[in-house]
Amino acid sequence: MHKTKALLLSTLLSLGLSGTISTQAAVITFDDLPATELDAIPDGYYGFNWGASPMVNVSYFHKDLLPNTGFENGVVSGDYAAFNFLATTSTITGDQFDFNGAYLTAGWNDGLNIEVTGFLHNITLFTKTVVVNTQQAQWFDFNFMGINSLSLRAWGGTSIDGTEGNDFFIMDNFTINEPTAVPESSTLILLLLGLGGILVGRKTKKA
Repeated sequence: MHKTKALLLSTLLSLGLSGTISTQAAVITFDDLPATELDAIPDGYYGFNWGASPMVNVSYFHKDLLPNTGFENGVVSGDYAAFNFLATTSTITGDQFDFNGAYLTAGWNDGLNIEVTGFLHNITLFTKTVVVNTQQAQWFDFNFMGINSLSLRAWGGTSIDGTEGNDFFIMDNFTINEPTAVPESSTLILLLLGLGGILVGRKTKKA
């Protein structure tokens, strides 16, 4: 019985260590980047690779850059927000983290679809598609736990100025590693504790 308890404790400790998130909780507003009208988000900002090289992936802009569009309406806090440069798929990578959610807005296309996918070592763990417009920023909960890469792909909708190829989206208050009500790791540990208790109980009865 003592060996069973020791093995269970060892398993729980190893699970806790492997699930450690290295990045601290944060709401990334992009307002602490250098003041400019538009620029690439440098790799290393908040510990993430934002695709600044070899080809720009995610950029940030000042809210006055494109007035009367979703670019202006998508800035939630401060004067800056991020967007998918050249309307391409945005990829954000780093150490293991939890992606809680963000404000998303369409740049020019009302009814724009944004497919958000979370990966861990190139394995897809989560996928969710949301629909946004140009009038106002909308908050979306994602709660993608334990990922190290996030992609956002936009398509569709109707352009507010009649032009094509405007699959731009704006992102603000990118929130990571905030605690949730019942983290997945805690659920797993509780389940293992329950199973361990059953096994120990059975061995005690047999003895």
